[in-house]
Amino acid sequence: MARFDQFNIVFTVSGTMRRIAKVKFHNDGSIFVFFPGFKYTEGILCVAKLVAGLTNPSRIDLTKGGKVASHLVKYAHHADGEAHFSQDGKVKTDIRRKAVPLAEQSGHLFTIQMQEFTSFPALQKPKEKQLTFNIPDDVFALRLIVWRFRLSDMSIKGDIPAGAIPAIRTSNGVDHAGLMVLPPEGSPFDDVALFLTVQPMPPISEDLAVHLIFLGGFDSISVALNHAKDTEFLAFAYPCADFAALKHNIGSIDFIPPGQRKVETDALTPIPLRDQLLTPR
Repeated sequence: MARFDQFNIVFTVSGTMRRIAKVKFHNDGSIFVFFPGFKYTEGILCVAKLVAGLTNPSRIDLTKGGKVASHLVKYAHHADGEAHFSQDGKVKTDIRRKAVPLAEQSGHLFTIQMQEFTSFPALQKPKEKQLTFNIPDDVFALRLIVWRFRLSDMSIKGDIPAGAIPAIRTSNGVDHAGLMVLPPEGSPFDDVALFLTVQPMPPISEDLAVHLIFLGGFDSISVALNHAKDTEFLAFAYPCADFAALKHNIGSIDFIPPGQRKVETDALTPIPLRDQLLTPR
């Protein structure tokens, strides 16, 4: 079973390896997610809210509580539950919330939705530390779900041939096929695995345009899956259509040069996300 301090998530599509994201285990147990080399750097980020009584929404308005950024951000989920988007020296860490402390977290950690894979950087040769998924050529959009479970809560179903993707049965009795990685031995949470699964999904947009969507920073399961309660999470979408208009109306988290005027906020149109935001299957 692989143990890495950091690793790349790679899709092989049409014979080309493409890096989708990079994950790092910090020495204090925090988890960082980067998107190095993605083609588009103008995005919208927010603390998204699902109100009580709303189930499986197909549309979240990222402009509510949202800001734009002209740089790719990284996601951080700290051991104490502090979750945020940031990029050192480029954006302010304003889009943040208190999520589940990692000592209490189990299950769905974050989701990446994507469409049009040529916008992700191609790799000429494999990285030393990477997890690779082979993607059929006819898949247009994918959902990458990253789970987090203690080894004692997981069981591997059947024998695993060399190079095969295992099926994992979690404590809720559901089987998943995916790839698993652990932080280095002796580091915080070294008995807690990240388990990565990939699922085809309907096109995010009918024009098959580029999309990179991230969802993370969730509440505990007792809140996130309780439809009688409000719940929040962090979300971003790249690229951002109408970037200049959004920047004028809702503002930016880019570092502002001295003397540059801040703008007031107005409501704008929702940005679509796919169903099953909080309860991936």
